[in-house]
Amino acid sequence: MRKLSRARRTGLGKGWLLVFLVLVSLGLVVGWKIFSHAAPSIQLRGQLKGIGQSTPVALTITDHQHRVKRVQVELRQGERTVPVMDMTLPTPPWWEFWSRAGQNKADFTVRLGRKEIPSLQEGRATLHIAATNDSWGRFFRGGRSELWLELPVRFVPPQVQVLSSPHYINQGGAELVVFRVSPGTTESGIQVGDYFFPSWPVKESPAETRLCLFAFPYNVDPKTPARLVARDDAGNQTMSNFTYRVFPKAFRMDAIQVTDDFMARVVPPILSQTPELQDQGNLLRNFLLINGRLRELNAQQLAAYARKTAPHFSWTQPFLQLSKSKVEASFADQRTYYYLGNLIDRQVHLGFDLASTAHTPVVAANDGTVIHTGFLGIYGNAILIDHGCGLQTLYGHLGSMDVRTGERVRRGQVIGRSGQTGLAGGDHLHFTVLLAGIPVNPTEWWDPHWIHDRIAAKLKAYE
Repeated sequence: MRKLSRARRTGLGKGWLLVFLVLVSLGLVVGWKIFSHAAPSIQLRGQLKGIGQSTPVALTITDHQHRVKRVQVELRQGERTVPVMDMTLPTPPWWEFWSRAGQNKADFTVRLGRKEIPSLQEGRATLHIAATNDSWGRFFRGGRSELWLELPVRFVPPQVQVLSSPHYINQGGAELVVFRVSPGTTESGIQVGDYFFPSWPVKESPAETRLCLFAFPYNVDPKTPARLVARDDAGNQTMSNFTYRVFPKAFRMDAIQVTDDFMARVVPPILSQTPELQDQGNLLRNFLLINGRLRELNAQQLAAYARKTAPHFSWTQPFLQLSKSKVEASFADQRTYYYLGNLIDRQVHLGFDLASTAHTPVVAANDGTVIHTGFLGIYGNAILIDHGCGLQTLYGHLGSMDVRTGERVRRGQVIGRSGQTGLAGGDHLHFTVLLAGIPVNPTEWWDPHWIHDRIAAKLKAYE
């Protein structure tokens, strides 16, 4: 009996010890949660440099451990605080710790400015953003993070003054405008339909005198207005008209006969170097995928390369055409493709096809910096040279390339040899001039008189 009693006492002691350990562990967990410093992160989407008439503020609240519970936005100016947003998000009650309801990430957009807060004054104001989660931190009040931003407040939009004249532009061609903007302007340029062409300083000081090379794309109605646009750091925008004249142009129609031999030669090499395209199962469908979808992707790539341009011109002379070359296709030729007598596709040829002897040396059309060398979809082996202020030249279908990305090249320097890589029917050079990523007619850039009248003469007065 004594042995049994001792065993019971020993078992009871172990039971109390286990209960004690459980309570201590639970206390530690609760204490850790109560004193937890875990809080949401607050991130602004895009740059916020100031507050204007009605400035959008886009923010993302993220918490990888807990749910976002509350988001508050307020604006302080002087001794006055104005609530802008106070949003409480649904979260599960604390005892449903197993629940996955609620949001770990939430996006919000609010607007600040005189339209939303009529009493707001020009000067400075402080934006305060606070986010709280549903944790037990801060003694069950939830983890909290805050963001404070002191911002300028401006209501008057930028002022612009056009300095250059006249402005004559061919449809599919380019033109240059010189203008002046007021201090505080952060972005300016020419808007033509859906296309925006940014401006650049004529010289480092004063930076308010700007030049803008802009195009009237081949596919834009000549009646579409071109306007000068300027924005400041508070989001205020000015749209201004300027005097110009557009000369409409009729582009050539061309019929292309697609053969099995041609597709068998060009399609497999292109597919082998473009893993983003999925094999459609036969030559014709793959050709249509390349001629359509890959052409679109290449246009997007060229638009992205436009952002790598230098903020100044690197050239002073007219651009060079491939020596002793024959023009096989012109800018904006409207191509209709036929296979076995049936119409299968329509595309636009946005460059010049220049043919000479096979493997003829290809030279840089002007001074600049190489920003791409390598395979580029329908263009095959291609070189892209930046000449500054959004102006770039593309050399496609090359058989070989003799320069590297980042290399400075001179006008007339041999950069490679012609070939028939990519979507080429024979050995030739595909040459394109791009402005802010938009193809324009190269013939203007080959013309010394056009360069003088449209570019050099306008800039001379402000250099």
